[in-house]
Amino acid sequence: MPIYKEQRSPLRGLIGRFALCTIIVALLLSGIGLGPAGTALAEGMVDSSSGYTQDQLDALNYLNSVRAKLGLKSVTLNASITKAAQLHAVYYNINNVQASLSAHKETQGNPGFMGVSVYDRMKASGWTSGSRGYASGEVMHYGQTTSTNAMIGWLNTAYHRQIILSPKYTEIGIGLADGTAVVDLGGLGTSLPIDGGIAVYPYDGMKDVEVGFYGHENPNPLSQFGVKSSGYIISATTVNKMTWYEATITDEDGVQIPFNEELRGDTLFLYPKSVLKGFKTYKVSLSYQVDSQSDKLNKTWSFVTGMGPKLISLTPTVKEIVINEGDEQALYAQGYFDNGITDSFSELGYTSSNSAGLSVSSAGIAKGIKAGSYTVSMFSGTIKTQLKIKVLPKLKTKVYMPIDSSKMKDISGNSAQSSIEWAMRSGLMTGYSNGLFKPNASVSEAEFWTMFLRLFKVDYEAYSPAKKVHWADGAYKIAQDRNFPLDGLKIATVKDKPITRKKVAEIMTAADGVNYKADEAIYYALAKNYVQGVTERSIEGYQGNVTLTRAEAAKMLKYVEGKLKELRGAPTSLSPSSELPEFPENELYVKPTTYSDNTFFTQFHADRSLTLEGKFTRHAGKKLTVMVQTGGDSPMQIEDVEVVLGLDGSYSITTGHYDQESLNLYLKTEEAYYFLRVNYDSMNMSEY
Repeated sequence: MPIYKEQRSPLRGLIGRFALCTIIVALLLSGIGLGPAGTALAEGMVDSSSGYTQDQLDALNYLNSVRAKLGLKSVTLNASITKAAQLHAVYYNINNVQASLSAHKETQGNPGFMGVSVYDRMKASGWTSGSRGYASGEVMHYGQTTSTNAMIGWLNTAYHRQIILSPKYTEIGIGLADGTAVVDLGGLGTSLPIDGGIAVYPYDGMKDVEVGFYGHENPNPLSQFGVKSSGYIISATTVNKMTWYEATITDEDGVQIPFNEELRGDTLFLYPKSVLKGFKTYKVSLSYQVDSQSDKLNKTWSFVTGMGPKLISLTPTVKEIVINEGDEQALYAQGYFDNGITDSFSELGYTSSNSAGLSVSSAGIAKGIKAGSYTVSMFSGTIKTQLKIKVLPKLKTKVYMPIDSSKMKDISGNSAQSSIEWAMRSGLMTGYSNGLFKPNASVSEAEFWTMFLRLFKVDYEAYSPAKKVHWADGAYKIAQDRNFPLDGLKIATVKDKPITRKKVAEIMTAADGVNYKADEAIYYALAKNYVQGVTERSIEGYQGNVTLTRAEAAKMLKYVEGKLKELRGAPTSLSPSSELPEFPENELYVKPTTYSDNTFFTQFHADRSLTLEGKFTRHAGKKLTVMVQTGGDSPMQIEDVEVVLGLDGSYSITTGHYDQESLNLYLKTEEAYYFLRVNYDSMNMSEY
């Protein structure tokens, strides 16, 4: 897996928004030789005519052959840059650098130190950038046998491909030491022309193209879309930044392929939403405009995929599914392929153990017809797997009478007043005979569970035994039949003990047909927006160990109303962590009074102004820039906002009027870009 960093001189500013890192393989150091200008050469035989190893020449020729097919200018090997790349690979190995941005940095005093940054090392090795500014970059790859293999690996990613196919670079250095591959790149800081004006990859007519991308890049470009895999990444680079574009991808039958998209600097990335088919031709049509040109330009090209991976085995995404009579549920399976990748697999056949009780459509939609336990077989050719589906009977319902809240003497002015009034009006909660609601009194497990059942209009008294032991026996019978995680089912005295916020989260996840416990239940409930935290949208901010008051119970029930569409139950086995939903961006509920160091805070106000605050001590007294971009899957630059840090490193500014529903913010510093996303009428904060 690769890693890169790219930077430019202060004359030109920084390129890109990320510095990437990846999992690093532990490696051993072996001997190296000396080449031109004292350069430490990669492992392998030295070509006497050039002074470079055959490995370096092969990698250079491979990269230039690809660049030529894209209309990009060739790059040349530079002895000084090669020295910097090779010695950094050695430095990495002997110092056991961790898989993070620090992989691109060197620490003075460590063995093999040449310079802190990529540019420092290139300059120390003898590279001269010239007086018009410079561009420098670095990509790294681990566990590599040849530099050519590393080049192929970088081309199969998004951001690393963008670097080695950039029109900004004219010279490179290639280093390989004990499996650690490093390529450093240098240029004058301005892009060279591209034949045809645009460079696309896969290039026109390319064959044997990979069918998929599986997130082997960190930051993973797929994480912004909440997916684990995509079709092979398609990219298009222009000299001047695209200001507008429209793209389509079609297969050889003319069927449009849906995709996610990302415009990053001078490169547009298209991520097909599904892994592509093997031995198929795909056509890409792109209309676009670039900065400083008003005319719309067009580019159409096609490529052919290779065989693609072979399916070896199938496993159900979850072992057991719980649905109600009359409800439907989509079925999914994971396929294990001969390339070592595990990915979702949808081209399946289905059979039900009892179609009269449970039907399954050809599209993999299971429908519960009659209560019972069933088995569904999913297969692709001779490869098959099974999963269990439990169909639950419909619950008996009842209309609960509204309660007059106007007689409650102690709710006026309470922060939960509107929620309390709603809960009483809906028949979920009642007051006490003396006209008190007691909003600060604790809520027991039995009380909250019966309130929750009332939210779904369940007649829990209809399930009571002939002789009650506890007033909520009927409600607990429902919990037992549907595997709800109530502690009172095991220890009777707990029924009347205060319920924690964590238990509430477990109840709500079980109602959604999954089985998560503790922090994973809190994570699930927050991600599905069934609950809110106390201080922020996070597991810690949710405060799961805090017990619930009556006022808080009313607020929780009102918040989840309409979001949980039905009351199901939990499967007997724990739901896999891999199936937890994508967690949304953090949202802060309480603005901090002070900021710790390395804090980035923002508030997107109801009047659509934006407050930027925080503290970065190491940049005290400096002017920094915050890039304000549109939110969503296709962020576009809106403006740059300048912030001035005080002598203690703190800053505060309110700016703009933004019509967007969400904003992406990047605080630019010398060492990194600090990212923060905020939604309209909300707050957010990150500590780095």
